[in-house]
Amino acid sequence: MQTAEASSEPKFAGTKKDQAVASDALNVMRATGRFFPKSAPLRASVPSLAKYFAATHTERDEGDWATHLLKVAKANADVFQIEEIDDVTYLVTTAAGVAPTPPAVDTTHVLAERFAEPRPFPAEPPEPRKRAKTAQIVEPAAAELIGGPTPDVDVDEEIQTEVELPEHEVEAPVAARRSTAEAEIVSDVTDLSDEILAELLANQLRDDLTVANFGDEWMLEEKVSRLSRGDLRRTREYLVERNEPLTDEVLLQDVLGLRPNAENYTAMKFALNYRLSREQREFEYVGTSGQRFWTTGGLPVIGTTKRKASEIGQDYRFLLNEARAELPVGESVVEHVLSFYEYQYGVLPLDGLLTALMPEAEIPDQRAAILIFESPQTYETFHIELRFPTGNRGGYLAGFDRFFLENLVPGALFTIERNEEGRYLIEYLPVSGEDRKLLQIDEKRGRYVFRPMTFYCATQEDMVLSENRFPQLANVPLLEERARRRPELALVATFERIGEQVGASDAPKFMAIMDDLLPASNVERPMSADLIRSIINSTENPMFSTDPDMEDVFYYEPTQS
Repeated sequence: MQTAEASSEPKFAGTKKDQAVASDALNVMRATGRFFPKSAPLRASVPSLAKYFAATHTERDEGDWATHLLKVAKANADVFQIEEIDDVTYLVTTAAGVAPTPPAVDTTHVLAERFAEPRPFPAEPPEPRKRAKTAQIVEPAAAELIGGPTPDVDVDEEIQTEVELPEHEVEAPVAARRSTAEAEIVSDVTDLSDEILAELLANQLRDDLTVANFGDEWMLEEKVSRLSRGDLRRTREYLVERNEPLTDEVLLQDVLGLRPNAENYTAMKFALNYRLSREQREFEYVGTSGQRFWTTGGLPVIGTTKRKASEIGQDYRFLLNEARAELPVGESVVEHVLSFYEYQYGVLPLDGLLTALMPEAEIPDQRAAILIFESPQTYETFHIELRFPTGNRGGYLAGFDRFFLENLVPGALFTIERNEEGRYLIEYLPVSGEDRKLLQIDEKRGRYVFRPMTFYCATQEDMVLSENRFPQLANVPLLEERARRRPELALVATFERIGEQVGASDAPKFMAIMDDLLPASNVERPMSADLIRSIINSTENPMFSTDPDMEDVFYYEPTQS
């Protein structure tokens, strides 16, 4: 990982492995504060760091990493400080790689000094000081919530606090707007757009313990109502009783007994979200900006139980390299063709198109979000879990198991549309009943078989796994987990299963076209056409080759493996 401070890397104490852990932790914290001054404190919670190390280093689980990180931090006290904030342990450092020091106390204007040595009047009055543009944090008189752009306020009714931005150079984190690689330096904040100015303020305020923040809403911490332990206990019990994630408004009305027309309803909704976000051991935020859902431990898992969520995330790891697509202006519909893997596990990949249609994480370290899907054709509404991508796992949507099984088949064509209410409509094209023998899994025998199925949905024929098209897949055993985890080995198995033998008996050579490789390779694991091409064209896989004369015709030679 590159950092701006690579040339001044501190010397770490401990074993070589502990030094590597300390260096990685410092680099991660530097990355989160790359636009901060070198001496500004950088904080990262130990649970979030432990989750990162558990995902990138397999020798320990999250609990062991948390203990080990504290041990490493204590051994490197000149680099890291350990802080406790609201029962959460944080590591604190700076971009310079040294533990932050408290600011020096300025005694220039202490009364004792001023009375002892009064300052003489200047011979000439000083020139008026030029002030930079200021931003305002509005503290509502009745502790009302701040959300979105700052409204026009009456000074007689509101208390205004000015946060003066420095007149000299200001480093602007213009992530998607001006390239994160070359953040521009601006000398006058009047040149900044409202979005960039808001981002500058947000980055500063998030480190201020006197300011509470949830999503894009802010409030002075001392004005945020507190929840008692009894309130928290009743909230958790109600979630368990309802046995499903619930929105903040449902919890506010049913548990805390507050009516929507109450004068402090908006402020209490912010307080509920903010206080629950501080109770990470009991509650998890799984909402979006439009529908703020909360869940707790013990609720039913949304999605398949045939495969672990972490394993599905690993299967979709290749999506991390896929660029986000741009939908046409005014469009909010995506078409998709269902693969065998998606049908089997009730999932959809968070690829470029679906990423453009789905919401983003609203708070830091958010693992998932609950979305509401509706099917007008079957008159049903159900919850879908959107799993956000992490460092080494791709994102996906889970929870379509029953809908796919009852209405679609592998190869089915359908659309997903986001409506104005933030819900999603899933629709397919109905057709008259069609009877065909399609690929399925015999769970008892652990083999693939063809069974007659009647379906009433339109399909894309290239992705349909019928017996007439792929008879070689009958009675083929499922691939071992070790092989299915590696895309190149899964592709080898696909060539051997459905490829045409065009080589000699002592030097076998299999040929296959993309139209056959794509549906057949998605039987074992998810693979896109771009991933298949990249594997075949990679110099690390000399057993694969492309036909020089025909497009999307490929070969596999076992002797070259």
